[in-house]
Amino acid sequence: MEQDQAALSRAELYSRIEKVLGAGSRYKVHHLSTRPTKSDALFAAPPATRPQRTFCESHFLTLSLPSTSIESATSSASQSEPGHVFIFAIEILVYTTASLTTLFVSKADSTGHLPSSPPQPRQSPIRPLTSTFVTWLAESRQRPGIPLVVSLFARAQDQYLFPGSVDHGAKHVLDDRQLVKWWCKTLDPVLRLHSDHAYTTRAHVIVPGFDSYETTQFFPTSHRSDPTDNRKWRHGHPLLEIAPNPSAPPRCLVPHFPDDPKARYLDELDAEIPDSQPSQSFFSPSKKGNGMWKSIRTLDQFWDTMAFRQECSSGRMVGFVWLVFTPTQPTVQSLEDYVTNLTPATSFSADDLLGADQVFSSQESAGQPSEATKSSPRKSLRRKKLSGPIIPRQPKIKSSSSNLSSRSDKSSSKEWPEKGRGQIVLDHSSYTRVHDLLLRLDFSDVKAATASTRKWLGEVPAITSPAADWGNEVTGAVSTADQTAVAGQAATPTSGQVNDLSGILVRKKRKKADDEAQSPAVVNAPAVNVLGAAMIRKKPKVSDP
Repeated sequence: MEQDQAALSRAELYSRIEKVLGAGSRYKVHHLSTRPTKSDALFAAPPATRPQRTFCESHFLTLSLPSTSIESATSSASQSEPGHVFIFAIEILVYTTASLTTLFVSKADSTGHLPSSPPQPRQSPIRPLTSTFVTWLAESRQRPGIPLVVSLFARAQDQYLFPGSVDHGAKHVLDDRQLVKWWCKTLDPVLRLHSDHAYTTRAHVIVPGFDSYETTQFFPTSHRSDPTDNRKWRHGHPLLEIAPNPSAPPRCLVPHFPDDPKARYLDELDAEIPDSQPSQSFFSPSKKGNGMWKSIRTLDQFWDTMAFRQECSSGRMVGFVWLVFTPTQPTVQSLEDYVTNLTPATSFSADDLLGADQVFSSQESAGQPSEATKSSPRKSLRRKKLSGPIIPRQPKIKSSSSNLSSRSDKSSSKEWPEKGRGQIVLDHSSYTRVHDLLLRLDFSDVKAATASTRKWLGEVPAITSPAADWGNEVTGAVSTADQTAVAGQAATPTSGQVNDLSGILVRKKRKKADDEAQSPAVVNAPAVNVLGAAMIRKKPKVSDP
């Protein structure tokens, strides 16, 4: 039954991809994923608490073309064996906790081997494929009443996943500004096509070193059609909305993603805390104090200083983008569930838990210790003296070393639904193995890329089963005219909305009267606002003496 649902889900993904690709184009899609495994928490835990239980699953999607179509388009007779050539790949990590689902776009890269001449379409398939895959994965990982976040950072680099791809010269590498704009434009359909009455959607963008007005230049053009009181794209961050404890110290509000510029900054700032360790389990109140950094006291200071980091300065810039899907009717969490999710270091009663919450007041988050902390930081956490007979507990023996073995099948299925799984599902170690293999291959030319693609596609199924082939062929069904019409509709405001032309008004040189009389464009020009006679003050004419 699970395999049938997974197959139907993949068929839906392939159908969606075919509807956004150019007509007549033939590609092959490969999708693999991992089982959810226990990982480090995204948010550091406040003092006296343990990190949230967090599980992570990886998704890797590739798009390839037959090598013969690339060689014929480039007019280079090849001596390589027939096969497929990767043209694009994207990796997305899905983090799941009891209160949040996070889709982190880890890496995305192209090889530059996509031919620009017929029979390939004029529009690149990379952007619509990325939008479709992120939308499909977000829909399959949404849980009722639980917020979902799509997060990424855009940093320009020659190559991320395909070594040597920049050497053949046909790869178009975007600079930092173009890359941030590209991602905002790519994620805009995810934000708008997925909005419904059950969720409110917002997009947040921060480019360290750029103010609110300067950041709007990276927004997609469709944001101008939004009502002024309900803008989908905004400058800023949603960390206070998605953090498990908004009143905690700033270090507990910034997520810690792998290979993330702000994650490296977090590690450096954590060294300011006494007895700090690389682990994120800062739950000892005696050693970690109030969990505050010495140099950075607020989130605003954190983002201001990010602009001076090496990743965001020296002529380069990095954009941080979030898509936040907030349920209109969130799930109300009981006190028992809240205590279970915190997993405190000691046994807490309900009264003790309320006292511990007071430690992380708004004053402490701003750098000022609260009165409860000044008077007796341990008073609320002190256990009552026990009395009565001592009944020893029986030891529990784990039946398996799997992270999910101690949990029921029902709870595991909720965190790992059948929908959204890859065609091949690997464990974490096998996934790391094939991921590292890709980083050791060569994509410097078509011949080398064909051999590298064949080797990687043969390595993945060999780990699980001796399957000869995997992947699914997709054929584009959208004509160039339809793609242009869809793009025009996305950029055109709907009726009843006001065009926001701020920042795009251009003053043109006024034509002469003779040219205006002879120009046919004046007849077809759009109507302009004409000021009434009462609105114009004419200079009084002086009569001749």
